[in-house]
Amino acid sequence: MNVSEMNITKAEMEIMQVIWDSGKRMTTKEIGEKLPDKKTTTIITLAGRLIDKGALHSVKLGRSHAYEYWAAITEKEYLNRQTESFLETIHNGSAKSLISSLFQAENLTKKDIEELRAFINSEADEND
Repeated sequence: MNVSEMNITKAEMEIMQVIWDSGKRMTTKEIGEKLPDKKTTTIITLAGRLIDKGALHSVKLGRSHAYEYWAAITEKEYLNRQTESFLETIHNGSAKSLISSLFQAENLTKKDIEELRAFINSEADEND
């Protein structure tokens, strides 16, 4: 599945975030320790969906019901593709339209605007 078409739910994202943050392979038990509000069966179900979506890989450990999971995509890859998809779907691919919407909705603070200016200026300098 294409990463841009990968719709990860909020509950699935919790699993992905734990794995991304760990930077390593994790067992069902280890994920459960980081998400104590989730039952083991829920973690296995959500992980299965993520495997089907192409976001996770897994291997069964021995004869037990234990699995080890690791990310099939990086957090940066996922976020970049989702941002591109959002931009294309909602703003016809126009970053200017997105930023204009943020200004019009008054969602940007003066600090946000200063940080954006500094970022744009540094990116423009690097690309010259």
